[in-house]
Amino acid sequence: MNKYGTLAREHWTRWAPNRLAALPNPETFFNDLGLQVQAEVSELASILAGTDDPRETYLEKVARLTSARRQAEEVVMAQLVWIADPELPLDQAREEFEQTTASWENLISWAERVQDSPDLMPSSADLEEKAKTWALTAEFLLDLVASDSARDFLTSNQAVLDEAMTLRFARELS
Repeated sequence: MNKYGTLAREHWTRWAPNRLAALPNPETFFNDLGLQVQAEVSELASILAGTDDPRETYLEKVARLTSARRQAEEVVMAQLVWIADPELPLDQAREEFEQTTASWENLISWAERVQDSPDLMPSSADLEEKAKTWALTAEFLLDLVASDSARDFLTSNQAVLDEAMTLRFARELS
């Protein structure tokens, strides 16, 4: 069992003992869960880290990759492990969140306004804040604004948007 499976078992032992007792084969369950978490963390970390920048130093790259991995661990662990007995099942809570949170249409509208009037482009600090709010990178937002069509850009980057929505949902759970 990997570290994620072990953490899950420890958490469930403390916070969800009834769920743990209901498992027919806890060892297999936590082994499989640990492997699933590990795979999803690796995939999400890769997306969050983005591509290498030839101008970044070794330490900057290590910091970027470490930060992406930690963010991915937070999201995936929140989705799959850090659960007790939520009021709604996780899938229903996610559906409700997606229906009530700001949609990507708002981001498209913002990008189109900036495209029409470049002086509306926020400062670097404001752009970083907007990126944090949307769970995207500032570079992604800059690419969005620089694209010919904000809608087409988001459509072609659906995987990034899906991961960003997962991050936003995980923050909501916290």
